[in-house]
Amino acid sequence: MYWIYDLPTWAMGIVITLSFLLPALLGLMAGRTWIYRTFRLSDETNESVNGFVAGAGVLYGLLLGLVAVATWQNYDSANTLASKEASSIAALYRDVCAFPEPERGRLQDHLEKYLHYVIDVAWPAHRRGEVPRGGTIILSKFQGVLAAYQPTTANQQGILSEALTAFNKLVEARRMRMDSVATGLPSVFWVVILAGAVLSIALTYTFHLPALKTHLLLTGIFSLFVGFLIFLVAALDNPFRGELSVSPGSYTLVLQGLQDLDPAKQID
Repeated sequence: MYWIYDLPTWAMGIVITLSFLLPALLGLMAGRTWIYRTFRLSDETNESVNGFVAGAGVLYGLLLGLVAVATWQNYDSANTLASKEASSIAALYRDVCAFPEPERGRLQDHLEKYLHYVIDVAWPAHRRGEVPRGGTIILSKFQGVLAAYQPTTANQQGILSEALTAFNKLVEARRMRMDSVATGLPSVFWVVILAGAVLSIALTYTFHLPALKTHLLLTGIFSLFVGFLIFLVAALDNPFRGELSVSPGSYTLVLQGLQDLDPAKQID
């Protein structure tokens, strides 16, 4: 079902909501007479049916509400991880600006390449659900230069220590970002959500209404409401997929401001 994330958000919403609306209306038109006759529904049964529908609605609404909150928190967490990694890159870049040449230029070049890689290669791959490993190679080269540097003064030793700390924070943030690419609701949740939607809509068939048009209207509105909620959960369930996915904007801002982080490149 990941193909739905390749659609624009508006098209994704239409597909999901119509997937509930049309079957609900067609099912009602096809089975209304049989349901009324088989279960002997009448105006007197509406009160009993209403109690069951209200109870099921509370349970299903609570489930959808909790799931929606969980998916939003997951999305917000992924966005925070991306911002944290971008901030770690900026802090590390500023630290390596205090290194002497040629180490400074080599370290700055690796960080700039890493930013380009994340923006141009890793992010498009994330939107396909993939986790490329090219960034590991770039950071390994960066670490090689950092490990080979031999400080000769106490000041240089302090700078190296700060750079190593910042580098470790970057690696940690990167790992957390990569782990979050594949996050999403377990399949058992989706089974329960979809089964609950079908059963909730089916319960509306058991109301006894004199006019088919009225029954279709009420069932259609309920089906649309269920479809909207499931669309919301689906759109946020995979934070790196689709138009609503987390953007690499934080990395782009850091890349555009790299020159401002290096005092040697400032022009008075």
